[in-house]
Amino acid sequence: MDDGSATTTPPGHRFIEHTGELELRFEATDFASLLEESAHALAGILAEDADGAPTRAPERIELAAPDRESLLVGWLNELVYRGEVNKCVYGKVHVDRASDRHLKATVCGREPSSPRTAVKAATWHRLRVKETPAGFEATVVFDV
Repeated sequence: MDDGSATTTPPGHRFIEHTGELELRFEATDFASLLEESAHALAGILAEDADGAPTRAPERIELAAPDRESLLVGWLNELVYRGEVNKCVYGKVHVDRASDRHLKATVCGREPSSPRTAVKAATWHRLRVKETPAGFEATVVFDV
């Protein structure tokens, strides 16, 4: 039985900031090089020793997407997924061919001895790929 003496809190919500994201900007002279640079950046986020000699056999990756932005997110998420499954980071990357909607690449993984940050995914938040007079630049936010 409620005697009216207890106070109740009305329904509501609030936003709490957290540090679960990492924004990265990178540039390159062409789109294929931008994809390679994004992979190198991801590897550097994942492990301190990402640039060491590969310890895994080369893997081929082929992806298609409706536009550059989708291709970039798909590419990074493919590397995150493969890295999780294979317990490695992909510091050695060569994009064999890239267009606005398609890429073919060869990647070589390495088991990191100095893991750095776990990355859950590349997101669409503040995603941007832009052609510039010097080539391309992009912004990607990672969920960490």
